[in-house]
Amino acid sequence: MSGRRVARVRVWRVRIPLRMAYVGARHIQRETFRTVIQVETADGAVGLGEAPGHPEVLRLAAGLAGDLLGHDPIDRRGFERRFAPSVFDNRNGRNGWSSHGGLELALWDLVGRLEGLPFATLLGGPPTRPIDLVCPVPALVADEPLSRADLVARLASVDAADQVVDYAMDHAQRLGFRSFKYESAAVGADFDIAVMRALRKALPDAHLRFDANAGYPPAEAIALCRALERLHLELLEDPTDDQEGLARLRAEVETPVATRRAVTQLDQLAAAIRRKPVDVVLADLSGWGGPLRFRALVHTAAATGFEVAIHGRFETGIGTAASLHLAAALGEIKRPTETGHHLLGDDVIRPDVLTIRNGAMTVPEGAGLGVELDPDHLRDLTIEEHEVRK
Repeated sequence: MSGRRVARVRVWRVRIPLRMAYVGARHIQRETFRTVIQVETADGAVGLGEAPGHPEVLRLAAGLAGDLLGHDPIDRRGFERRFAPSVFDNRNGRNGWSSHGGLELALWDLVGRLEGLPFATLLGGPPTRPIDLVCPVPALVADEPLSRADLVARLASVDAADQVVDYAMDHAQRLGFRSFKYESAAVGADFDIAVMRALRKALPDAHLRFDANAGYPPAEAIALCRALERLHLELLEDPTDDQEGLARLRAEVETPVATRRAVTQLDQLAAAIRRKPVDVVLADLSGWGGPLRFRALVHTAAATGFEVAIHGRFETGIGTAASLHLAAALGEIKRPTETGHHLLGDDVIRPDVLTIRNGAMTVPEGAGLGVELDPDHLRDLTIEEHEVRK
């Protein structure tokens, strides 16, 4: 077997503590789980990838890894065709595409290292510019996880809104963030309106996004978003569910509407072109199946009247670096990139590569993604591991 061909794939499921109990619309969490992937050639060259940390994603990635053995990593299109030769086969849905996306990212990183080229250059763009970032803002500032009943009770307090604003102000002052996304728990429109008004008053020049994670029915979401119109928000993300609901809402408001839930595959763009439910598709790299499909999304969306922005939450340094390269390389992406990397209490990569200054990160230098695994930290964070080899 040629020394350039894939000879081994390792996948790890890692548990990473967060610096806080993060309260979002669907989850209250003190930790995050990710799937870390390493593809290795017979000559010992490696490439890194990342996917969500669901147990099924780990299992699917380990199973799919066998399809890489013996193949040249440059044949990323061939890997995609072997995985999904037609749209008829859903390939285990979002978890299947996420596992494929993490493995495909590792192939791009590996090819970049072999050729001495940054990931952004392989995608066709310059890797040098700093990338403006969006800071996630929790629905509630809490010291420890709490029940839904306790959450509802806490959100009835006037102090809860003040604490959220203080949180955003702290990140603006310490890290220079100029863009923020408030993640509503969708407990009640009155609280959400109060928080967004307070955020706008405290941060008059900031880009503000409102994300309800499809938590409100259409009529309630329309009334809520109409009340937010005066705040000149950057985006209203998934105020309600599915393309029909979003299309109803978009027809009633001036603020741009975004989704991460109602357009998740390329074939769903056809329905979106007809319905016009949103202005912006928020997409993460692994969820869309990897760099090839993500790039196809960006180009197709631009040709059909949609924008694409990069979604992110608690990716490790691998996924965070990949998002930075994507934003640098794909000129159609104009909006700031979401990240929660600064909220991780640990990481699997070597430190001091990813630093936020003035609300932005610089794309890591070097070949591929420009990041390296930290073996000690990876070992300490790993809760399950699989190896596939010739």
